[in-house]
Amino acid sequence: MIFTQHHRLDIVNKIVIFEASGDTDHVDKMGIVIQKAVALAVEHKLKGVLLDLTELGMNYDPVPLVEAFEKVKKENWLASIKIARLIAPGDYTNEFINHICHELELPIRTFESKSKAISWLLYNFEGLSPAANGE
Repeated sequence: MIFTQHHRLDIVNKIVIFEASGDTDHVDKMGIVIQKAVALAVEHKLKGVLLDLTELGMNYDPVPLVEAFEKVKKENWLASIKIARLIAPGDYTNEFINHICHELELPIRTFESKSKAISWLLYNFEGLSPAANGE
């Protein structure tokens, strides 16, 4: 299946919503999506990004993610922007990403519920299990 992504601005809630679907076999594709999302959030003075990955198959080696997230931290890409990753319920392949984000103290969290993701983006409410929070 081809990788596609769509975005929309939710100006009222001050977030960018990105929906990705299909399959991606290289970490660079997700890097481009995240860069674009953060750029839109900064341009429109928004405070968060919701990455809806519920319809996305990620079939790449996760090791390059460490370097990518270290670059995000070093270059301060996120500044005051938070990213909520929405994944399909029961998708436990994202624990590695949670761990990296937690260790690097990045404002990126993974959720299985859209309402919880938006609550965190808007109100900093983290009604999460420790595993979902990367702890």
